[in-house]
This record gives sequence, structure tokens and C-alpha cells, in this order.
Amino acid sequence: MVRKSSSMRRLVPLVPLVLFAALVAGCGKSSSQKASSTPATTSTAATTTTTTTTATTPTVPTTFVRVYFLRDGKVGPVGREVPQTRAVAFAALEELFSGPSATDRADGLTTALPATASPGAITLVGHVAVVDLPQLSHAALGQIVYTLTQFPSVTGVRTSRSLGDTAPLTRADFEDVTPAILVESPLPHETVASPLRVRGTANTFEATFDVRLLDAAGKTLVQKVVTATSGSGTRGTYETTLTFSDALIPRWLEVFEPSAENGRPLHMVRIPLNG
Repeated sequence: MVRKSSSMRRLVPLVPLVLFAALVAGCGKSSSQKASSTPATTSTAATTTTTTTTATTPTVPTTFVRVYFLRDGKVGPVGREVPQTRAVAFAALEELFSGPSATDRADGLTTALPATASPGAITLVGHVAVVDLPQLSHAALGQIVYTLTQFPSVTGVRTSRSLGDTAPLTRADFEDVTPAILVESPLPHETVASPLRVRGTANTFEATFDVRLLDAAGKTLVQKVVTATSGSGTRGTYETTLTFSDALIPRWLEVFEPSAENGRPLHMVRIPLNG
């Protein structure tokens, strides 16, 4: 119930007052006067207002991860963005099992993981990821180990099929499916600018190899000799920086070991850049 305020004034009926005024006005006119027969015309314009509502889609936070496929039978990383989650290792594994994209396949990347396979749960015991996996090939296990050990909290991988005190698998167990020069950064189709940091691991003769940038026409923009922390049978790490003019657009990154016999490139890895 709405209670009337005591401060509200009572509304006086208006109709009797109007009639009274009309009567008074009528008495003041002669009988020969006629009221105008032309009614007043009122024009009303109708205005239509259209309101447009734009739905705003909330931005979902993402995390960047590496997924390791195979290039010429050797592991090679590509970048993926996954929804931000505490289970980022499992999200990366799901991307790996999803297989190479059309772009990846056009770049020559493949996978040893069966198309029908899927990852099981991951349990972190100490710094070892215990994964429920189907029976897989050596190369497929290498892809999984490389993908999971990108995270600092994971140093090794064991499968649920591992028996007793079986040692966890590490990257060192997959030297045969690791390229002589592994490029961890930049990744395929990454947009790069000068100075460009190139890093990864290598196992080459005397730990040296060449890195160079090419433009779309195949012209060398910059080339540099790089020395890893170890080589000649022992894998080491490397990191170098390539500097070039801002007017230049690198299209390819190439790493290779020059042949001691004739200088021909050996163990060539070619990474497409800038889209």
C-alpha cells in the first residue's frame, strides 16, 4: 500500500471550472456571432529510436606452450596457445595428441602418435611426471618427453606401464630422435625483429655450427658461427643474437653444420619466420 504524504495537495477537479468559463464567455457574445467552423489541425511526428546492443565476449586468458612434432624424423617444437590452467602440462599434451595443423604439415612436420590415441591423467611425483599412456613407439615417447620437460617442474617422465624402480625417461634417452641442432627459439612462423635471440641445443663436431637469416628471395641477410657448450658426441646448449636492419624482413632461419670436406651444409634445419 502506498501512503499519501501529508504534504501532497488535493487535486481540484478541472472539468466544472472549464465548463464554467465557457459559459461565462458565451454570455458575452451577441446572437449574430458564430464560432469559427475551421478546426485547428495538430500535426504529430512519430520518432522511432533504435537501440543496438553489442554483446561483449570476455577475453579468456591463455598460456603459451611448446608442442614437439617430428621434422624428418627428429623432434621440432611449434607454439600453441592454450586456455590458462593449473594443469598446463596436460593441456600441452592434449595439443600434442591433437596432431600437426595444416600449416605444420605444410612445413613438413609429422607425428608418431596414433590418430586414435589420447593422453591419460598426469601425476607429478617429485619432479617426475607419471602419465597414463597407451603402448607407443620410441619416437612418440620422445615427443611426449620433450613436450613435458619444457616445464621447469618436470625433469623426467614415467608411464603407468613402468615397472618397479625403472628410471624416468629424459631428453637424453632420445638423442637418436633429436636433431644435431635443435632450435627452441624462434618458433615456426614467429614474428621476429632485430635483435633476434636464437637458442637451443646442439651436438655437432667441435660444438660449432652456422646460423643465418634469409629473406623471401633466399638472400642471406646475416650469418654467424655459433659455439655450443659442448659437442662431438655430447649435447650442449647455445644462445646467440642476430642483428639486422629494421628495413629487412627475415623469411627463414637456417642452422647447419658446414662439412669439413667441402663446406656443404649438414644437418640443415629451416624455420619459417614472420607469418
